[in-house]
Amino acid sequence: MLLIQEEFLSRAEAVRARLDGATLEALSHHGDPEVSELASNFRDPRMEPSQLIQALCPGPLSPVGFAAVVMRELLAPEDAVLEGTVSEARVITGNARASGPLRVEAPLVVLGDLEVAGVLEDCGPDSTVVVLGRCTAWGLQTSGNFLVLGDLVVRDAIQGIHNDESLIVAGDLTTRFLDENDHDVACYGKAHTEHHLENGRSGETAASLASTFLLPELWDIDLGELHHDVLFERIQKGEPVFTATLQPRRVREPDAPTAEELQGLDIAGIVARAPEDAHAKDVVYAQRKTGEVWLTRPGIRAMQIFDGNRFLGQEPQPALDVKQRASERVTFWRKRGDLFLEVERFGAVVQLHAGYNNGSMRTFRLAFETSDAAARELRRLESRYAEDFVRVTTGVPGRGPLERELANYSGPKAQYTSAIVEGTTLVTREGERQQFDDEASALGALEEWLASKRQAGFDLKILEWKPYGLLGKR
Repeated sequence: MLLIQEEFLSRAEAVRARLDGATLEALSHHGDPEVSELASNFRDPRMEPSQLIQALCPGPLSPVGFAAVVMRELLAPEDAVLEGTVSEARVITGNARASGPLRVEAPLVVLGDLEVAGVLEDCGPDSTVVVLGRCTAWGLQTSGNFLVLGDLVVRDAIQGIHNDESLIVAGDLTTRFLDENDHDVACYGKAHTEHHLENGRSGETAASLASTFLLPELWDIDLGELHHDVLFERIQKGEPVFTATLQPRRVREPDAPTAEELQGLDIAGIVARAPEDAHAKDVVYAQRKTGEVWLTRPGIRAMQIFDGNRFLGQEPQPALDVKQRASERVTFWRKRGDLFLEVERFGAVVQLHAGYNNGSMRTFRLAFETSDAAARELRRLESRYAEDFVRVTTGVPGRGPLERELANYSGPKAQYTSAIVEGTTLVTREGERQQFDDEASALGALEEWLASKRQAGFDLKILEWKPYGLLGKR
């Protein structure tokens, strides 16, 4: 079926004269529909419908939507079945149906209804989608221009992605969960939603609001994130994503110590005793039951730790035999914020690394008379931080792989290296990948790798988690 220029533009004039109501409002969202715009893209006297649509895209919705309305009056309806991915510009003159998920990577115009028995995903800006009839799907992830002149009915969730394109509906919009994020969403009919996160919501607000109706695996209060990819994977698999009943709203606790945590602590007195210049506003962690206080200014000076009686690190640091492997290691991550504490025992020496994810860090060493005494100290520290910190091995829960970065500043040029454990594989920045039978063996290999790097003059520089770590962000 070809479009004849003279006939098409003549019909466009007639269609334009009778456009009104919600249809005209939706078509005008990106500007008034103009016949001249269609004429300027009619490059040959006869064109395939898909060629005209391709010529109008990418671009505003008004001309491509207008062209689709004109096509509906000229082209005989013919239904189509869509499968998997739309990778080339297509015009379906009748109804279109997909029996599974549908990914749209090129312009798609449906002059009738579009039914997707799965998740519908577009890929803006290359994937302009226009549906003149009713559009239904289980889920919709849209980053491109998406126009529906009938009703849009999405069973579970709609996610807007990026702020360059628009989702425009002339009819009614119905879905259980609409997350506009920073996407332009406009409905000229009635919007029926149970849960609606409006354009401009912050990540922290989104996670907090979602905690009332989405399953806990789909949001992270500490990171201020919704796990949209997991959400739509579950929708596609038919797995539950919503809680059976509304839950109490969760809010992110502040990174800084609360007034309750500071109650009874002589912060002014502790700050005055600090071996380095410090202020009360520099308190990043406080434990009322032990009197412990951590002081730091991220990116400016290293951590100062008052353990309730004294500041650590004021006595001479005991020597460490870098040839030996750590006898045991315990890594903690603060349940809120990005503070970490890693404790290593080397025989009768306990070494503590305290700092921020991707930030400043300080190392302290404590010597004991026997290895047993050092082991008891490590157990005491485990108990001391169990309430406020989470113990981690290969990853920080909800955040990503735990990456250790080491530095060697002894040469003319600083050297860096790092390693992570992915499941049962040890991965290093040098490109090494060692596969083991279980995670414990991989962690044992990590200890050997750390010992070899210490012997080469490297020391721990920082602990990081995805997305900051060079390995973890892959």
